[in-house]
Amino acid sequence: MAPRIPLLALLVGACHAFSAGRPQRPLPPSLRPSATTGSSHQTALSAKRRGRLANNVSLDEDGGVRLMSNKQKQKLGSSRGRKGKRGGGGGEEAAISPLLAEWAKEDTTEEGAATVASAATTSVATPSAAASDVFVPFEEEKSGKKGSKKSKRRSSGGAALSPAQSAQLDDLLAGIDEMLQTTNCDVSELVAQIASLVDLGASFSGNDRVLLPTLKSILSKRPGKDEPRPAYRLAWVGSDDAICHVGTALHKVPLARLQEIFLLLGYGRWELLEVIRILGPFPNVRNTLKGELKVSKLNGTTREGARLEVAYNSMIDGTGKEILAGKDDNVKVVNLDVWFADERAIVCTMPSEDDESMGGDPLKGDGSNILLFVKEENVDEELEKLRAA
Repeated sequence: MAPRIPLLALLVGACHAFSAGRPQRPLPPSLRPSATTGSSHQTALSAKRRGRLANNVSLDEDGGVRLMSNKQKQKLGSSRGRKGKRGGGGGEEAAISPLLAEWAKEDTTEEGAATVASAATTSVATPSAAASDVFVPFEEEKSGKKGSKKSKRRSSGGAALSPAQSAQLDDLLAGIDEMLQTTNCDVSELVAQIASLVDLGASFSGNDRVLLPTLKSILSKRPGKDEPRPAYRLAWVGSDDAICHVGTALHKVPLARLQEIFLLLGYGRWELLEVIRILGPFPNVRNTLKGELKVSKLNGTTREGARLEVAYNSMIDGTGKEILAGKDDNVKVVNLDVWFADERAIVCTMPSEDDESMGGDPLKGDGSNILLFVKEENVDEELEKLRAA
């Protein structure tokens, strides 16, 4: 009876018979096996060689050996590829014999020399390539004409004060506020302090071209989403005529008293809020005047000044009803002369025809035409306190 050849042996023989031989690169003479050690090196190299039997056969549940179908081979290859991608970053390098590593090093010497020569030629042709490993910051792109115009407008929008100048301005404003808190303040001294405030602002710039751009920047400011508009409160006024000049004059009605006047600027508009208290069991009344603005330089004066023209074209009365001017004849135009403008305070006067009698200085005399506005942090909160929100 003929001996049975195991199925596994037949498969191994078939795999070796149909497997294509890989062309081998000849070893250098220093690594060729000698008569005594040739067999040992050949055995060591051939022992690490892996066949393809595992790629063609598989074991079933009963332990039998079966040939793999093409679908199973594709499935096995895709699963191995996924494993290789997952674990490819942290694998260890394969062990290589010292003699084989030395041979590979000698073989690549000529290629490395050619690469170094080409790199040297490139570095001579382009000097910037020699410093390619050194960090060089990117060159700033030149802004276009539109961007340069915007930057010039922003830079010329207002004069930046130094810390010392800002401290002087804060001290002077604090002194004026302290005088206003007293019951019977000296009006002449208060007017002198307001004139000192105007002189201090003029001394900061050293020229006569800072008031107008600063005022324009405040009037045309466009606040952000969470940023409030420039807001001011009328801290002191020299006379009732000056109040009627900018307001509605409704506080002169019997049993009416003027409580506060707030001013909102920005977006090139003027918005004046009057809070009037009615004596008796009546709520406070808030009147809102809105108008367009025009600014120009004031000529023929001893001080640097700006002429502010306010054209009232809308009014919201105490009931919340808005009354529009409609025709141009119904628009009320109010002129004010501004002598000091800052985010913290604005000093303006009601134009007067007899300024020559005061030596041409509108800030001298009893101050009957002066209006002093100081910054208000939260207008809505103040309106709530006055029950006029």
